[in-house]
Amino acid sequence: MASGADRISDLPEGVLHHILSLLPAQDAVRTCVLAQSWRNRWRSAPALRFACSTGMAGGADAFFSLVNTLLHVRRRGPPLDSCDFDLDLDLSDDRRLEPHGNSWISRVLQLKVQELRFRAPADPFANPRLAFKLDHVHLSSQRLTSLELSGVKGNAVVLDFSDCLAMERLKMERCSVSSTEMQSPSLKHLSIKNCIFYSNCRTVLSFPSLVSFEFVANFGRAPMLETMPYMETAIVRFDRHHADRCKNGRLDDCGDAACPGCFNYYGPHDSGSVFLHGLAEATYLNLSAYPDMYVFNRDLKWCPAFNKLKTLVLRKWFLSTDLSALIWFLHHTPLLEKLTLEIPKPRKTLMKTEGSYNPLGIAPSHLQNVEIISKDVDGVVLKVLKVLNANGIPLGKIRIQCSGCKLFMYCHDSFVQLSILVTKPSIISNQTMSVLIYHNLYYRTLLYG
Repeated sequence: MASGADRISDLPEGVLHHILSLLPAQDAVRTCVLAQSWRNRWRSAPALRFACSTGMAGGADAFFSLVNTLLHVRRRGPPLDSCDFDLDLDLSDDRRLEPHGNSWISRVLQLKVQELRFRAPADPFANPRLAFKLDHVHLSSQRLTSLELSGVKGNAVVLDFSDCLAMERLKMERCSVSSTEMQSPSLKHLSIKNCIFYSNCRTVLSFPSLVSFEFVANFGRAPMLETMPYMETAIVRFDRHHADRCKNGRLDDCGDAACPGCFNYYGPHDSGSVFLHGLAEATYLNLSAYPDMYVFNRDLKWCPAFNKLKTLVLRKWFLSTDLSALIWFLHHTPLLEKLTLEIPKPRKTLMKTEGSYNPLGIAPSHLQNVEIISKDVDGVVLKVLKVLNANGIPLGKIRIQCSGCKLFMYCHDSFVQLSILVTKPSIISNQTMSVLIYHNLYYRTLLYG
């Protein structure tokens, strides 16, 4: 600056602290040489960010010393708003990270941190033996509101958050749960992605205050959900790594003691719904699973009505021979306004179910629109249309979206007219057009470009 004026130091103290909180801890400390007024400013920064990687200057020893020194200095400072640990050291070469890391978590909680993020380097999928093991101790804090864990191995003690009464957010990614129970009386927002659950027993999730739930692409058995009366939004996706499938290809219990999927389906003292009853108070529900994942279908026999549900997305799993799961939702969601059905392609033959669910109740009168997403309009799509119409859904409320086109149905007194809006003429399949013609649906085609 031509005038040589120190404009940065003239900024409000809160702004300067915010700037310091965005820097890695070692860089924040280095600001002490900028001017006399900066000498101790880093000591009261509201956030600490520790990051290390294999090959960093000074090695692991220098990093361990830095973290230990800064946490010691902060004992007399104000409470921390947030603390991040982004650790990328090779655990196979230096196992000291594990005792150090567990000590840092405990010390940061003593500094009354509000938001804690801890990312360990190990990948529990690639080598479970090298996973960062959390200590078997209760986390205790009256100020912690948010916790993010990545690359760690839990246990029944550390995943009991009963002593963190202010905690509202928990996010876990690439973790090994290694516990038959997780619980918190205060948690409101829970996200679990790409984590490993047991494959031979279920983990009970007890979160009575939960408002939003995200459970995506996890390994092992589906957890058993307890009642969550404040639930509003749930996004659930079971990919191919789930352990809830019958080796005999059944959606109900095959009765074969040699079937690992059906054997010990429940815990030793449990029965009824495993998963869906915990989501019954939701207003938005997105359920995606491979067609052979049987938990949802079995749960519907025990599940109460979804009396608050307004938006429902079903992907893949609802495609059984009689579409009984779809029929169940149509008759147990009285306030449903929007329904989206995603039909996979390619697909094998539809899964068989043992009889249909009793369609108690009435079809949702509030339903405004139904969207069917499929690569082609084929016999399965037409079967879905037939079921929807037979259960009180007018065809005029249904829109079909397939590769290269969107289809709208207009109901007249004597026939149904199908309008096809072709957005990408080059990829609309001959199969789609031939099926429409074969089933004698009147249509017109609007070509764009």
